[in-house]
Parts: sequence; C-alpha cells; structure tokens
Amino acid sequence: MPPVIRKMRHSDLAALVKLRHVTFFDDGKISREADRAGLAKLIDGDGFEAGFVAEIDGEPIGSCLFVREEIEPLHEVSPWLAGLVVAENHRGQGLGTTLIAAVERHAHAVGCREFYLYTDSAEALYIKLGWTVAERMVIDGEPLVLMKRKL
Repeated sequence: MPPVIRKMRHSDLAALVKLRHVTFFDDGKISREADRAGLAKLIDGDGFEAGFVAEIDGEPIGSCLFVREEIEPLHEVSPWLAGLVVAENHRGQGLGTTLIAAVERHAHAVGCREFYLYTDSAEALYIKLGWTVAERMVIDGEPLVLMKRKL
C-alpha cells in the first residue's frame, strides 16, 4: 500500500514520540512525556502550527512539523519547519520530500511567505527543494546551517 500523508492525530503520538526520541532526543534533553505533551499541544492548537504524518497501512512512519518556535532557537526568526523524521527502514523513498511539501503547502495556506529550518546533514536536499542558506555556523564543534524558504 502506498504511503499516505495527513495531519497528525493524537492516536499517532505513541509511535511518533518513540521515533522522534530515537532520532532527536536520545541525549535526554527532552523526555518522551515532554515531547508527547508538545505534539498534543500542537494538534490542539489554533491551526497555524501543524504536524504532518507519513503512514503505511495505518502505521506512522514519519513526521514533519510547522511551528512558531524551534526548541532551542539560535536566531530570532519564525516560523519553522522542524522535526523532519522518517523511520530508517522507509528512508530513500521520497517520504521526507513529500512531508516537506505538505508543510510548505500548509505554511502558504496560513499566510506564511517565508520560514526557516536548521539542518546538520540535509542541506543538499533542502537546496534541491528551493531552500537557501541563510547562515552557516558551528555549534558545540558541529556544523549547523540555518536555511530559509520563500513561498
């Protein structure tokens, strides 16, 4: 069955929190409970922020967020594409690109004309999708790129 891209639901949270924890938060800075609470707040929010899910056969296998604030912003800009993640066994199938496109459509629909993201490893993908480098930096000895997208 082909993947479906849709808005995030409360029923997705257990699977997504597990995937996000392994990918982003295994350093312990954010607990699973805190991540779950943040995603639930996003789902129940005012509609400006949104989360999108890739699912196959009813199983969430990836997600991407459109948020007002990054978890640890280094720049005073807003809004953000954040938290793009696809389960390792489903990577390389274009799901990340499809999730990014869903976020971009939502951003445009809510009146956003420019938004941002941080990446440490996917700069080439975002450039291919029309994003531009706003700034390069080194944080804790690791390279990080601030990118922006005009819609």
